[in-house]
Amino acid sequence: MAARWKVVWIEHRTNRRDLIQLMEEAGCEVVLGRPFTDAANEYSPDEIRAMIADVDALMVGTREHFPREVLAAGKRLGTVAKLGIGVERIDVPGATELGILVSNTPIAENYLGVAEGTLARILALAKDLKVGDRNARARKWRSVTNVYLKGKTIGIVGFGRIGRRVAELFQPWDVRLLAFDPYLSEQEIRQEGVEPVSLEALLQQSDFVTLHSVATSQNRNLIGPEELALMKPTAYLVNTARGALVDEPALAAALGEGRIAGAALDVFEPEPPSADNPLLAEELFDKTVYSPHTASSTPELSEKMPAVMVENCLRALRGEAPEFVVNPEVIPAWRARLTAVAG
Repeated sequence: MAARWKVVWIEHRTNRRDLIQLMEEAGCEVVLGRPFTDAANEYSPDEIRAMIADVDALMVGTREHFPREVLAAGKRLGTVAKLGIGVERIDVPGATELGILVSNTPIAENYLGVAEGTLARILALAKDLKVGDRNARARKWRSVTNVYLKGKTIGIVGFGRIGRRVAELFQPWDVRLLAFDPYLSEQEIRQEGVEPVSLEALLQQSDFVTLHSVATSQNRNLIGPEELALMKPTAYLVNTARGALVDEPALAAALGEGRIAGAALDVFEPEPPSADNPLLAEELFDKTVYSPHTASSTPELSEKMPAVMVENCLRALRGEAPEFVVNPEVIPAWRARLTAVAG
């Protein structure tokens, strides 16, 4: 039987043959893109235009960018299904103008996992676990000094699902919790037992600053030279959100000059970071804890998140609104687009 829909899984990072079979049984011809390795493996805009010219759906990860002019090349394209929460690489307003529905996968295994990963990184910095492990292997005994967390101040930038869970996890630690989120009222933050403050006050007062904002064109380099200058020399920066939120050369300079005590980064811009990224300098090794965008990576997430993305995609192909829609305002225009394509 001929396939009813053509779907491109452009950033294929899973060997989930079960999901591919599920899509094929539902009437899809599934075209797999190049596996994720590094930025050098990224598709060019022209390659994407050619790839999506006759597709009904596109499933994407975190590698390629999808501006409006690229999405417009998909004359039959009705939906873009995103793996993960962040959609900053997709021109959502442009997709909405075109009548294309965008979905993502903000499942509990994702955002709760990021919050757990954030807690782990704050503790790794506070207790100097990285240097302690190295020194113990070298038999350098009692050579590490820890930070006593009781009474310290933790500043949360972005108080959505992840930021709120971080606050919840730290409630028993007898710490002071601050939050900055320009999209929430002070009352919404206070009802979580957290003190709302400006970004400037948060940076000045916090012993640990943890980032949980969505990356947008407006908040790129949210933490730059001026913001880093507000932080205490004993303070630490943690980023498990998006690399674009931090001015990386400025952070490297602040670390190298001792203007802040350390940083834990799970995300970079781009990913993987280039070999000449100043944050990778050997002299910063003792002050940093890095990981390859894996704060929430668990077997549970690997099992469920691609399945939710596939379900979002299949529901959209059938003309049903998926469970997780990023641009719900597009639904009337999206249905009209599906009708026009079918006609």
